[in-house]
Amino acid sequence: MKIRPEIKVGFVILVSLVLLYFGLNYLKGSDIFANSSQYYAVYETVDGLGVDNAVQLNGFKVGRVSSLTLLPNSGNQILVKMEILQEGLHVPMNSKAVIINADLLGTKAVEFEFSDDTAMHAYGDTLLGTVEMEIQKVVEQRLAPIQQKIEDLVEETRDLIAKVTLTVGTVEETVDTAKLAIGTINTAVYNIDTAFRGTTNNLGRVSRNINAIAENIKNNNGKINEILDNLATISDSLTRAQYASAIENASRALAQVDSMITKVNNGEGSLGLLLNDDELYRNLEQAALEIDKLTEDMRVNPKRYVHFSVFGRKEKAEDKPDKKPRKGE
Repeated sequence: MKIRPEIKVGFVILVSLVLLYFGLNYLKGSDIFANSSQYYAVYETVDGLGVDNAVQLNGFKVGRVSSLTLLPNSGNQILVKMEILQEGLHVPMNSKAVIINADLLGTKAVEFEFSDDTAMHAYGDTLLGTVEMEIQKVVEQRLAPIQQKIEDLVEETRDLIAKVTLTVGTVEETVDTAKLAIGTINTAVYNIDTAFRGTTNNLGRVSRNINAIAENIKNNNGKINEILDNLATISDSLTRAQYASAIENASRALAQVDSMITKVNNGEGSLGLLLNDDELYRNLEQAALEIDKLTEDMRVNPKRYVHFSVFGRKEKAEDKPDKKPRKGE
């Protein structure tokens, strides 16, 4: 029987497609001849997870991610289908399917975290899906406190340097002040020393003078005793004076003065009457006023009292002098 070329071509194409299918699945890590089981997990975000990424248990590959499906009716969550190629692998209840970073390049994988439950999930169950924090975020989270401490240390170091700088400046000022103070002290000590030397000479002279005075007193001790004896004699003479008679005479004189003042106050005698009699004072004042008027009239009209004329000329009014103004007019 002769096979037509079209059938041969079709058979070759079919075999090629089968080989291509198996080859691609083999390259993806899927063994179509092996018995596989499927599990599912739902995530808020897959964080870069893709189809054919590994499914691991304790770092060992046990399967692959076969598909990812968006669930719009469930808040845009993502359903991940995991194909388990490891025969006899059973997943305990309450285990987790964690999306992790498989390497530092950011390759994603699903890591099974088995629980201690003895009950097992059935094939096709949905596991609890979580996402591991990225290495960068972990590093940032771990380094954030250290960074804060480093910043605080830098700030404290700046404050310390500023304080040290200020302290150094203060110390320099203190040293300068101390130098000035030491210079002043040296000058004062020099002046004190100079003054003390001059004072020493003066003290020597004073001491010599005191010694000379003491020597003079010692040499004139007899004369000093005579002077003291004379003073004692004068004191005795004054003590023996008639102080009693002198005091008695002074008392009698004071008594006479007091008697005279008493008589004057009582209006006795001319002085007492003059001091105590108001009417006598007014009469004397009136008499003095009349005498003053008479004297003034005699000055103004002297011819009224002494008339002398050779030719008998009558005095004119304008020739009369004006009267002086007097007290009371």
